Amino acid sequence: MIGAALALAVVYFPKVVEAFSAFAGLLKPLLLGVVIAYLVDIPAKKLELKFQKRIKKPIVARALATCISLLLFLLFIAGVLVLLLPQLGVAIKQFGTNLPVLYQESVESLQQLMSRRPELEQGFTLLETYVNAGIEQVKASSPKIADYTISLLGGAVSSVATGLIALIFSLYLLFGKHRLVSQLSYLAKRFIPEQHYHKITAILIVANRTFSKFFTGQFLEALILGTLCTLGMLLFQFPFALTVGSVVGMTALIPLVGAYLGGAVGFVLIFGQSLRLALFFVLFLVILQQLEGNIIYPRVVGSSVGLPGVWVFVSVILGAGLFGVPGVLFGVPLAATVYQLLKQSKQ
Repeated sequence: MIGAALALAVVYFPKVVEAFSAFAGLLKPLLLGVVIAYLVDIPAKKLELKFQKRIKKPIVARALATCISLLLFLLFIAGVLVLLLPQLGVAIKQFGTNLPVLYQESVESLQQLMSRRPELEQGFTLLETYVNAGIEQVKASSPKIADYTISLLGGAVSSVATGLIALIFSLYLLFGKHRLVSQLSYLAKRFIPEQHYHKITAILIVANRTFSKFFTGQFLEALILGTLCTLGMLLFQFPFALTVGSVVGMTALIPLVGAYLGGAVGFVLIFGQSLRLALFFVLFLVILQQLEGNIIYPRVVGSSVGLPGVWVFVSVILGAGLFGVPGVLFGVPLAATVYQLLKQSKQ
């Protein structure tokens, strides 16, 4: 039967892939709900231990800790959106207003450079040809802008619906955590041999400990980086300091490359006012990221998961190539879990 199933899967491979993609799409809100519940449950555990010292009923302590942790999570997401969206609208307006001036300044700078360095003229001429060709392609595809807009709006509505379903499912998981764990444990004991059950339990314990340490350290590191970025931008009088600092802190949750993604958003926002100021911001962020990556990150995150730096880099690259942003976010703790299990097997 297994051989026949594999043969059918090979013969009808495109249909199998299509069915698997549809099934994965259906599971997406549930998987996102599991992720939200797991992230919210990390601080909820620590709050629950503190509340149990003052509240005698464990159920009340658990419910109160979960509600506070979930409220903090939602306030964090809402705060970033409130800070980002209005400033992004202002930046887009300023960008549209200042774009002709910036373009003229850039052209004049290039002309002055080519007058001093004639050997670069051929390269800039070739670059201008490619730019003009790209502009013509954009003009040719302009009738499709309405279709792109409708598709974008449909994707936004779908994302909001997925987020709401995931949030509701995470509430069921958070408040029914102990019952769900006991039910899964009961089923596992009945249908999995005892020796395999204990091995699986040990692996899950190591994975849970590693993931908890990683996300706790990564959130603390992102908070530190976002705060330092905001204070530095205020000190050097960069515009949109609070907005860009919040975005850099939020994107820093993604290991290694997250802060640079937030820096790209900051560059676009500041570029609307001054190209020179935007370039100085990039320089400031690179220096800050180097200091943070060499001093703060190893102490806060690296020591918590116990994964060497080279494997952190490899896990980020492989995770991004296979699963995109979720792969980047979960690749490091997954690799750290495998690393810890291999170390334990040698012992």
